[in-house]
Amino acid sequence: MPLFKKAALVRIEADLMWEVARNPTTGRFIGVCRALNLNAVGDTWGEFQECANEAIQLLFADLFTEGELEEFLRRNGWRALGPLPAQRSVTPRFDVPFSLERRARFEDLVPA
Repeated sequence: MPLFKKAALVRIEADLMWEVARNPTTGRFIGVCRALNLNAVGDTWGEFQECANEAIQLLFADLFTEGELEEFLRRNGWRALGPLPAQRSVTPRFDVPFSLERRARFEDLVPA
């Protein structure tokens, strides 16, 4: 018997865009995904991408656990490619593709 249940992978068809800029003072990358109302930050480009992925995973996992994911996807015109796991005891991993738009101006992302 396996010690851990293998988490299902759920692919999501969505149109997500992260707007990213580099803080001129700290050199850190910051990004905003307006469609999900999320932000992410990283000292390096790789750390930023990891943070953005983690933020998406946490949001979708919470929506799944609360039974709100299907309605959320429907409301945004997105869909899961395949069935969602029926069992809520194991939270799936989510594959949600997104694109990155590098902004020239940090001020465009951060309100004054």
